[in-house]
Amino acid sequence: MSAWNDDDERSERPSGFAGDWRGARLTFDDPMSWSLPLPLLRGLTGIEVRVHLFFLVFVLVLLGQAASREGGHPLGLQPTALGLVALFVVVLLHEYGHCIACRAKGGTADQILIWPLGGLATCNPPKNASAHLWTALGGPLANLVIVAVLTPAVGLTTGRWLGFAIPDPRGLGAAVLASDFADWWMLLLFLANFIAWALLLFNLIPMFPLDGGRIVQALLWPRMGYARSMKIACRSGLVGAVALGFCALLWDSTMLLAIALFGGFVCYATARSVEAEREFLGYDAEPSELVDIEAEIEATELRAVRMARATAEKRQTEAEAELDRILDKIARSGIESLTAAERAALERATDEKRRREQGG
Repeated sequence: MSAWNDDDERSERPSGFAGDWRGARLTFDDPMSWSLPLPLLRGLTGIEVRVHLFFLVFVLVLLGQAASREGGHPLGLQPTALGLVALFVVVLLHEYGHCIACRAKGGTADQILIWPLGGLATCNPPKNASAHLWTALGGPLANLVIVAVLTPAVGLTTGRWLGFAIPDPRGLGAAVLASDFADWWMLLLFLANFIAWALLLFNLIPMFPLDGGRIVQALLWPRMGYARSMKIACRSGLVGAVALGFCALLWDSTMLLAIALFGGFVCYATARSVEAEREFLGYDAEPSELVDIEAEIEATELRAVRMARATAEKRQTEAEAELDRILDKIARSGIESLTAAERAALERATDEKRRREQGG
């Protein structure tokens, strides 16, 4: 799972996307800021990687369950620990895939958040369908590279392919318990391959805001326009969230239920944002059109400021010229020669000069 951060689109389009967190400072009213940075990874890639505190709690709970006989955990402590390491690495590489694809298309991507529901990449792709499509494909393509390397390695090492090297995503516990791994690195290899396959298949579900939903929206965008394609993606996402929630209850999976609730909320919020934008503008505009609209507004405001400044300068020049004429008339004919209008102009000029001197 990934997210686009549209901070620089504030005046172009309400984002409605998840994964938009603010800086490094922990704030009570912003749960997405409750995360810790990993400076080493930023130094290697230039992309800031943060681990949410809830993910650390999630790790501790799973390790505690695995270490406790009363926890009823199907896996032992070592498989659980190795599985968490594999999960972190695979999710991180998936999000790097989004960031690399976004940058390759001319966008910016500078943050990744690892949290209990997966990863969130802060991506700002250019405002066109192609850039959004490749940004969405970046994560699944990273998973494809992982399984292209690990699946043959697991299959050739164990001699087991279908159901093992090419795993059944529903049977991780059974596969681990039914296998005798001689070395810990072989178990880690199997777990990383299993997780990469599971995340690949899960993220390709055509449910917004999963990668599959974003891919569908980007494919529909050129033919239907941004707004309509986003509405369709959000509606299908709501249906998918309901279906996923039903499966979560059927399989008694808290994780799937949390993802279903999260996805449903994001779909609803995004759909409302798109509709509010349409109501404000009176029509469904493309992001590029909205950029042009804002640029035109800024240009209009700038022209108005310049015109007001020019008008004020013209009036000041005319007032100074009129004052010079009046003073010249006084020098030639005396103050008694001034008309009522000229006397009033002289008084205004005198008062204005006095106010400037007092103000200085």
